[in-house]
Amino acid sequence: MAALPPGAQARLDATDPALPHARRLAQAAADGGDAAQTLALSRAAIAAAPDDPALRLSMAVVQARIGAQDSAVATVAPLLAAARTDSALADRIGMLGDTLARNGAVAEGCMLLRAAWRGSPRPVMLRALLAAGLPAFRRSLNDGADASLLDEMAQAALAGIASLPEADLAELARLAADAGRDDLVRALGLGALAAGAPDRAARIGGFAGLAPMTAGLALLATGRAAQAGIAFEAALAAAPLDPAALFNTAMAALAAGDAQRAAVLLAALPACDAAAMDQAAWPRFGELPWPVGVPSVEPPPRTAWPRIRLVTPCFNPGPWLEETILSVAAQGYPAVEHVVVDACSTDGTAAILARHRDRLHAVIREPDSGPAEAIMKGFAGSDADLLGWINADDLLAPGALHRLGAAFAADPAADIVHGYALPHRGRRILGVHRALAAGPQGFTTAALADVFGRWASGDFFLQPEALVARRFWERIGGRLDTSLSAVFDYEMWLRAAAAGPRIVSVAWPVALYRLHAAQRTAGRAALAAEQVAVRDRFAAPAPPPARAAAIRDALRKAFARAPLRLLLVDRRAAETIVPGALAEAQAILAAEGVVIEVATRLPGDATGLDLVVRLLRAHDGGDWVGTLRAAGFAGPVVGWLIEDDRDPAANQDIARVLDVVVPSRQARRSALLQDAALVLPALAPPCGLATLAPAAAAPPEAVTDHDRAVLALLAGQAPAGATMVDVPEGADARRSLGRSLLLAPRLRALVAALRDIAEAP
Repeated sequence: MAALPPGAQARLDATDPALPHARRLAQAAADGGDAAQTLALSRAAIAAAPDDPALRLSMAVVQARIGAQDSAVATVAPLLAAARTDSALADRIGMLGDTLARNGAVAEGCMLLRAAWRGSPRPVMLRALLAAGLPAFRRSLNDGADASLLDEMAQAALAGIASLPEADLAELARLAADAGRDDLVRALGLGALAAGAPDRAARIGGFAGLAPMTAGLALLATGRAAQAGIAFEAALAAAPLDPAALFNTAMAALAAGDAQRAAVLLAALPACDAAAMDQAAWPRFGELPWPVGVPSVEPPPRTAWPRIRLVTPCFNPGPWLEETILSVAAQGYPAVEHVVVDACSTDGTAAILARHRDRLHAVIREPDSGPAEAIMKGFAGSDADLLGWINADDLLAPGALHRLGAAFAADPAADIVHGYALPHRGRRILGVHRALAAGPQGFTTAALADVFGRWASGDFFLQPEALVARRFWERIGGRLDTSLSAVFDYEMWLRAAAAGPRIVSVAWPVALYRLHAAQRTAGRAALAAEQVAVRDRFAAPAPPPARAAAIRDALRKAFARAPLRLLLVDRRAAETIVPGALAEAQAILAAEGVVIEVATRLPGDATGLDLVVRLLRAHDGGDWVGTLRAAGFAGPVVGWLIEDDRDPAANQDIARVLDVVVPSRQARRSALLQDAALVLPALAPPCGLATLAPAAAAPPEAVTDHDRAVLALLAGQAPAGATMVDVPEGADARRSLGRSLLLAPRLRALVAALRDIAEAP
């Protein structure tokens, strides 16, 4: 052996004599600064005791000190497998790897740290792995990214995510995103949130210092889905009941392939309005919005799925039919039959159908009388298990058919299976419509008949979120009413409710229900009129017996007083009632034991009144009833609806706070029926601009069309335009009709009608 460098011999003599001689020689050579001799001596030491782990480790350290990193790695290579389970060994190899990396041997140090961290996943080890692994991965990009290193760093980061440097975590997430590994980015962000480190999650997701929901929407819009998902999870953690956060987080989970997480969140999504969903994002999968972008989620395993026949009726559907077709095809449901029935559209629909013909079960192009007939054509001859239709302006939501199909397969006795719907306008989600939120027991004919109450408030189906079992469809007649233009589904649901169906609800959004100005149901007044006419075939809403009895009892008490003190409230009385007409009415009613006063506003003290009648216009609302009660009035409240031909929903809202409703037009009476107030037969409202005495003069202009019509009748003329009453032939008959519509006879007729109710057994 060559002589040791100067001074090395002295250090050798001072070294622990218990150490093997070869090791002592190598360490002494290293201390003396002779790299070649140190390497030779260290190799000789290992050769003398190749199975001694401690010797290998100490010699590898010696080799690392002299810059022989390859030799150091080779020296400990036989120990790497054992390091995965031996924490003490892992610690020493990890320290060696950290030393190599710090001294510039990044790849070699990273290799040792990758072998050691699982055996000793201490924070110091994990930090060292990231410190070496990040530059090692960046270097690997020149020859092809080391995907396994990226995976391993992510695993290590998750093991110590609450203690690792935030900058390293953010860099790891950036590299993963650049590598197209959104799964790793998402895992890191969710791991930080689970560890109670939202600030770290924000660094990982790239939204540090920003409001999570706002950041999530911006990230999603710019194609960073994984980061958006982290932001949405952070927003949900901060506001766990926020519907928009629930929805956005669920869609992000679905986009990431986590259907189970999505299902949990979507099941918790409550019925809500547009304000609650103001920050809800349209679903995106990959870089594209639904239904062009599709989630990559494996459907639940099943050998056979129920067959579903979906029909889309259309006539010049505009720009939306293509999305409807794609939303069905994108389901990936193996047993769906999508049939489009087109009434010979002239707007380019034929080209759309030709382009997507391979996605459709059948296309029928022939004239029809409307969507009801078209749907029945699409159903004809089908032996599918479930039937439904989706209009050409609506879409199925992601995963809808698998959820409905699985629910029916689990309960094949079901007659109706349904999820919930998401109304939207221009891809802005306007709420969550959860039909039968209180349970299927609410699906009754009486409940459906409450057109302006339970139906209008969203208790029942919008339609595309429900499927009907074919055998049940046949049981309720196997038909739609083709005479109806818009509410044929409502008529079908009334028949279905009468049959007492078995209903299965699925806590999943099934349909994206589009709202737009051109849709068939956009005309509220016409729709309400048709719906009420259909409702009348099955049921007529009325107060329950106890409520009806209470109203009659209140009227009975009022008429038992002598005289009965009646207040007529008309906010326009100064213009609509002349003094002579009022005096005449007071005199006539006084003879019948009724004292009447007219006011333009509610009294401050109403304790002395027995009966209050108010002339109401469509949007007067019902808050005034509470004000009247607060003023001490305890008797019956009567509303005379002089604009019952206007907004039917607004008039219904008024009717529900009254005791007695007086329609002005018989044709509108049905639309006022509800379960809170009694509704009298129609009674055209009074005209107070003239008196029964022929010498009375009317003002030059009446304030309403009704007043003008009455003045024309009093002159023996036929009124111009429509009237509330049928106009007879002959001047005398018209004058007689006109006199019957004046203030005194109208109030007398109303009092008589109310007295009849009070005196009824």
